[in-house]
Amino acid sequence: MRSTLLPWFLLSCAACGDIDVRSVRTRDGMLAGEWTGSWQSLQGGGDGMLLLRIQDFGGEPVVGVQISHPCLPPADYEFRATASTFELLAAGEVVFGAVLGPERTLVGTYGCAVDTGAWDATWQRTLPDPVDLSGQWLGSVAVPDLPPRTLVLQLWQTVRSGALVIEGTLRLPEVMVQPLAIVGTVQFRDGAFDLVLVSAASAFPLVHLAALGDTPTRRITGGQLQAAIDPSLPLVQATWEAQWQQR
Repeated sequence: MRSTLLPWFLLSCAACGDIDVRSVRTRDGMLAGEWTGSWQSLQGGGDGMLLLRIQDFGGEPVVGVQISHPCLPPADYEFRATASTFELLAAGEVVFGAVLGPERTLVGTYGCAVDTGAWDATWQRTLPDPVDLSGQWLGSVAVPDLPPRTLVLQLWQTVRSGALVIEGTLRLPEVMVQPLAIVGTVQFRDGAFDLVLVSAASAFPLVHLAALGDTPTRRITGGQLQAAIDPSLPLVQATWEAQWQQR
């Protein structure tokens, strides 16, 4: 059952960006907003598109980078930014670097062992400020042909490695005696947020929750839940809803 649920969780997290930013440093401000652009190789003639998303939560930068590039294989990356510079580093070396030019355009170069070239990106729009989802959520789980079951979430939202991370517990009082430790991610779009939660490593039962929530009201309706209660039985499929109550 675990092998069935984990790929879904990983695919849900893919929207966070193709590049995992493990370490973030900023100096004198941040290039907040959404940027789109392209890169061009000076060696092999290749090119491609890129998307940068930089937000702020509690004074910490939230960074998303979507790009397919030979200089950026799966690895740990560090993001550094000031009010006028952008750097993406691997093993302490700048792979992508740029400075802010006229009309809010980043112009820079990239380089690694397999390729060198140029890239640019233009600021597109202001991104919505993330809302703090920390606190208690009360709701219910609906399974076909059964009465609704009470759901209680206790969540804590932080920034870790440039991403918004959710940790906490899930309680289903009529189903489970003990709270279930859960972890996940959240992304904010205009007026809404995408939330993905799974049971923490080694926790049982294995549960996956995904939902699109309303940011102004901090309310979730029509969320999807999958649970592996017994490895010998099919996955439990259910819907869920919840309303934020308090920190």
